[in-house]
Amino acid sequence: MLLAGGVTGGGRRLLSAESVRLMTSDHTTAAQRKVGELFLEGQGWGFGGSVDITDTEPWNVRGRYGWVGGTGTTAHLVPSTGTVSILLTQVGMDSPVPAAWMRDFWRYAATAS
Repeated sequence: MLLAGGVTGGGRRLLSAESVRLMTSDHTTAAQRKVGELFLEGQGWGFGGSVDITDTEPWNVRGRYGWVGGTGTTAHLVPSTGTVSILLTQVGMDSPVPAAWMRDFWRYAATAS
């Protein structure tokens, strides 16, 4: 639905295109990104999730957006390729930096698309 601008697969509009644009656009300032550099790693923040604003890793591509949760969950969408990657675990994160296994998942998802 987010990749389709707020319209479900059945054609029903649940969100306005403007709402989706606001959700998936960076709203952080350069100063905020500098303070949060350890956590953000080339990302900004939209209304509800992270938004990639720089190409820092193979999986970080401008426009990718999603969420990383504290129990090892991650979901990201890449509008330019239509890729959706979701990982659900029950492994609590013990660092502000994503674990190697999560980075491996993102790397695989980026190269598999």
